Amino acid sequence: MPTISREQIKADIAEAAGLEPEQISDDTNLRDAGLDSIRLMSLVEKWRAAGVQGADFVTLASSPTLGTWIAEFSSVDAAADAQTAR
Repeated sequence: MPTISREQIKADIAEAAGLEPEQISDDTNLRDAGLDSIRLMSLVEKWRAAGVQGADFVTLASSPTLGTWIAEFSSVDAAADAQTAR
C-alpha cells in the first residue's frame, strides 16, 4: 500500500506555497498562505501518482487546512508512521 507521512504532506504543501514547513500549522488556511488552485491541483496529481488515496481536489479545496487534509489521509499517514517506527 502506498504511504505518505504527515511530514511529507506538510513539506509538499510548503514547497508548493513557497513557505517553510514550520510556517504551516494544522489550522493554517492554505489558500490564504498562497496555495492557489493550480498548485493544489499539482499536489493532488503528485499524491495520486504516488498512490495516495483521499487526494481529491474538490474535497481538499473545500477545506484548505493541513489538519483537514491529514484527516483525509489518516489511514495512509498511520501506515507511513508505522513503517517509520520499525
